[in-house]
Amino acid sequence: MSVLTKTRQLLSKLNPWPTAYSYDTLPPEDVRRAATLFPSVNKSLIDFSICEYNVNPYYQLVINNLTNHTVGSSPTIIGISSRVSDVHNDLVEDSYMSWMGTNHIGRSYRELRKQAALTGIGIGIPFKNENSDHEVGLSYKIFGANSLQNPLDVVPSDRIINGIKYDKNWEIEAFFLRDQDEDIIFTSVPEPKEYRVEEVIYWSRSYRDGIVVPIPECFGAFTIYPYLRRYLNAVIQGEEFQASFPMAVTLDPKVYSNYTTEQREAKPVGEFEYEPGMVPTLKPGMSLEGIPHGANSKERQGIMQMFAATCALTVQMPKNLALGDSSNSNMASAQVDIQPWANKVNIDRFDMEPLLRRSFRDWWSVASLRIMPFAVRKEHPLFFPHLYVYPDLFEHPDPNKRASARALDLASGAETLNRMYSNRGLNFRREMEREAKALGITVEELVQITISSRSTNALSVLETNQDIIQGESNG
Repeated sequence: MSVLTKTRQLLSKLNPWPTAYSYDTLPPEDVRRAATLFPSVNKSLIDFSICEYNVNPYYQLVINNLTNHTVGSSPTIIGISSRVSDVHNDLVEDSYMSWMGTNHIGRSYRELRKQAALTGIGIGIPFKNENSDHEVGLSYKIFGANSLQNPLDVVPSDRIINGIKYDKNWEIEAFFLRDQDEDIIFTSVPEPKEYRVEEVIYWSRSYRDGIVVPIPECFGAFTIYPYLRRYLNAVIQGEEFQASFPMAVTLDPKVYSNYTTEQREAKPVGEFEYEPGMVPTLKPGMSLEGIPHGANSKERQGIMQMFAATCALTVQMPKNLALGDSSNSNMASAQVDIQPWANKVNIDRFDMEPLLRRSFRDWWSVASLRIMPFAVRKEHPLFFPHLYVYPDLFEHPDPNKRASARALDLASGAETLNRMYSNRGLNFRREMEREAKALGITVEELVQITISSRSTNALSVLETNQDIIQGESNG
């Protein structure tokens, strides 16, 4: 027995995660122990996450919700420079959104957030899009942790871990990414390419001991997802079996009997062709008894929903979103359940803002020279001040109740029109200008109408509240 074979046998005894697909067969306790004791298992977790996303609709829905709710179609900016005119602020907004739409930047942001959820980190490599119709051809190629790879000659003093290089203060210095094209051309392991951190955009939630350790965000659910998928497959197979036509071959006792040695040794020959939908069941001389029935459809649905909802808790996603089903939910409970999810999405949006601003800076370095007039470039040669706004995640389905709630907030002073428009991903000033133009009046006149309307609403709200209080006191 060779030394290499002995080494492999020893490692297989020590490592409770011996194969690439052990996560699909091992008990949950072994999965947890392997992931805790063996850092090399991280790659298996990433491979599992990608595989599970492709075959498990519940996991796919969780990742897609996490991606789409955080980024949306694309982050909207509002120019807030006081050094240039409103016209120039509008020009920056329109040019930026045109660049995002033309070069599919919103899709790149969503893919980056998706890779961060699936693999533990999302990395965007900028490149010049030769086919872009926009004056700025900047676009991004997105990679996940599965594309990270240590150089072949790495040594511990290089401070390169999981394809990520750190400086002496353990801040990220560079990424080593495997070229996907080289994997197709060469059979050997290719040398990864180094990208300096200032050259790329990246985002991750997987930090441990001060460094990035790429782990899927739903790692805590990986001990449950395989069981959910296998249970779902078993249910489907059971339903297919019940919908099929069981068949068995029965031998004629007059032909195949114990009367003579000749007949006793005679055996049927040839093949029987089953028709579509037929299921071969028992051999001759066998009978089927004592097989218990599985759970009914309602119980099965409850079990699958319980599994899916438990897995979604790893990212604070409520049950109705994890299942894509709100049939058993009411507005009161849904609002309570969705609030932690909305908080998480808002936190993710805030934490992703440095990435968005770095991307904006890359765009501005080219756009300021090719698109912006000298008046704007002179005041803001390096960066243009702006803020990001997103539409609200959820609203009440009844439009009358939404309108009443907004009117009450405005009347009481708890909300402003500026914040309301921002919460819908809109620029208040530009919307007021468009509305005034459509009505054929000035913006000042529209503002006066709005203020007077708010005052009227305030009086009616106060009168209504006084009537309610008086009625309660009389009762």
